Amino acid sequence: KQWYQRRVAITAGIIKFYYPRSVQCELGLRFDDWYYNQATDKNVGTALSRIDDIDLQLRNFRGLRASQLAIERTVCPEAERWEEVVGEVRYVKPWIEQVRKEKAEADAWDNY
Repeated sequence: KQWYQRRVAITAGIIKFYYPRSVQCELGLRFDDWYYNQATDKNVGTALSRIDDIDLQLRNFRGLRASQLAIERTVCPEAERWEEVVGEVRYVKPWIEQVRKEKAEADAWDNY
């Protein structure tokens, strides 16, 4: 347990250092926008179907804008960047955790 706490502290430090200097931040994406995507995790689609419409629309807007900025080879204005990872509201994470718990419970019932 002790090394896990140390690992989490190191990981959080790396993310705090890396994210404001990353391409994702320059394109105006929030942490959850690029960290949770449907190509790497099949639970993301289920979680995204459960979030509020406004959050989903804002996520889609940020994704489309990031694609456009990447095509134009420009960056997002500084005022629209999400540089503070620590205080950021993780809008997808609670839904992902709920979907994973439900899948684990369903698997437990299937293997009962």
